Parts: sequence; structure tokens; C-alpha cells
Amino acid sequence: MDPREAGQHGGTADGAQEDVAFNLVILSLTEGLSLGGLLGNGAVLWLLSSNVYRNPFAIYLLDVACADLIFLGCHMVAVVPDLLPGRLDFPDFVQTSLATLRFFCYIVGLSLLGAVSMEQCLAALFPAWHSCRRPRHLTTCTCALTWALCLLLHLMLSGACTQLFGEPSHHLCWTLWLVAAVLLATLCCAMCGASLLLLLRMERGPQRPPPRGFPALVLLTVLLFLFCGLPFGIYWLSRNLLWHIPQYFYHVSFLMAAVHCAAKPVIYFCLGSAQGRRLPLRLVLQRALGDEAELGAVRETSRRGLVDIAA
Repeated sequence: MDPREAGQHGGTADGAQEDVAFNLVILSLTEGLSLGGLLGNGAVLWLLSSNVYRNPFAIYLLDVACADLIFLGCHMVAVVPDLLPGRLDFPDFVQTSLATLRFFCYIVGLSLLGAVSMEQCLAALFPAWHSCRRPRHLTTCTCALTWALCLLLHLMLSGACTQLFGEPSHHLCWTLWLVAAVLLATLCCAMCGASLLLLLRMERGPQRPPPRGFPALVLLTVLLFLFCGLPFGIYWLSRNLLWHIPQYFYHVSFLMAAVHCAAKPVIYFCLGSAQGRRLPLRLVLQRALGDEAELGAVRETSRRGLVDIAA
């Protein structure tokens, strides 16, 4: 064998080993972040489930945490065969079910994030309407409609692209994935536009208060999605629409999706934590939702009750 050819083969083998090592590191980080995200979103669900109806925006966070919890659970299971190549492999039906369920939860979370950003923008632009004339069950109806429409899209994709309901239709499958791509682009544009208007309103308003509480939470969550959550959607649409993507983008998008879901509870607790004081986690979440006024009223009522008892 020619020495140059032998050197090329050796370089190719070394490159393949480096790629395998890189993929294993990325997948291991994905599993660790997914586990942390499961714990964080589970804590959010547990803390918000008891007082979710005090603040309408808490219903959005509860539904987003539920979607992220299901997504991360499927994410952890789906990554295992790639983490153990040649040792463990799932049947095609299981892999397809995990893939479609992950995309379903991804679209649900994106739709809810778009809805909450637009409603928060309306609350900042029209505070009188939002506080007085806003429909009482708007948040509940919006969340229920989001889950129902995303479930309908999920069932249509499963029926057209898999053998779940019979013979798949490639033309209908491609059309539905194109619809999903248009939906993803529309939600991203609406979410970015609403967040930009919200930021401009808070920066150029008459009192110019610094972004804090729930508006700051919405802005940070939108930024988190653009940097960490969007790559997973781009990869999934590119894979099903047969668009060309780099090889490494597969594992990187999985890692970014885990970061996106795992970092949301961290944002909630960091925004709600008070400097120099240790508060219960339930109060921390209420502060993140902008319930400082309600918490202050509760504390004032408690103090007055103690003073009356002492008197």
C-alpha cells in the first residue's frame, strides 16, 4: 500500500474516533440536562398546581412545564440508542412514536410561548382593557385550544407519514410538514414581534420602569427559545422536508433542545428570588409571575392580624 494512502486511511480513522467521542460527550450532556430539566419542571408543576388560578399567566407556565416535562422524558429515552450504539436499539414503532411525540410537545410549547408573549404585549399596550375587559377564561381557553390543535396536527402527521392508521401518503406527508414549517415561522415572527413591542413599551413608556417580574420572564424565555429551542425545530423540519443540514447539527440540536427546556425553571427561580433573603420556592414563583403586590398585601394583612391579637 502507498504510504500516502495509508496515512489518509489513518487520518480518516482518527477523525471517525474523534467524531464518535464528540457525539458521546454531546449525548451525555443531553442526558444530564434532560434529567435536571425533568426535576426542575416537575418542581414548577408541583408548586403552581395549588395556586394556578390566582394569576392567569400561571396557567401558561403550568402548561409549558407540562409540555417540557413530556418532551424531556421522550428526549432522554430517544437518545439512549445513540448513546449505546450497537448495544441497544428500539423497534421502528417506538422510535417513530418518540419522535412524533417530541415534535408535538415542541409545537405545544412554542405555541404557548407565542400566546403568552402576545398577551403580555397586549397587557403592556392596553393595561386598562387587560385589567377590566379581558375575558375571564381567556387563558384556559387558549391553552385548551392550543393542545387540541397541536394534537390534531400530530394525528394528521402520524396518519400521513407513518403506518399508524394505514398506508402512508408521501405527498400528504410532505404537505403537512410544509404546513408545520409555515406554522413554526409564523409563531416565531409573532413571538419576536410581540416581545419587541413589549420591550419598546417598557423602555419608552411614560414611567420607564425596568423590565422585571413576568415581562422580564417572557423576554428571557423568548431569547432562550431563539438561541436554544429553534435549532431543534429547524433540524426536525429539515429532516422531514429533505433539506440538507450538516451531520453534526443532529446532536447539537438535541443538546440545545435539552438546554432550552431545562433552563426555563432556572429563569423562573432566578427572577423570583430576592437579593439577600431566602424565600420559599412557592413565593419565588409568585414573585416571578409579578405577584409582588399580592404578596405584600398578604404580608400586611398578616401583620395587622398579629397586631390585633397582641392588642
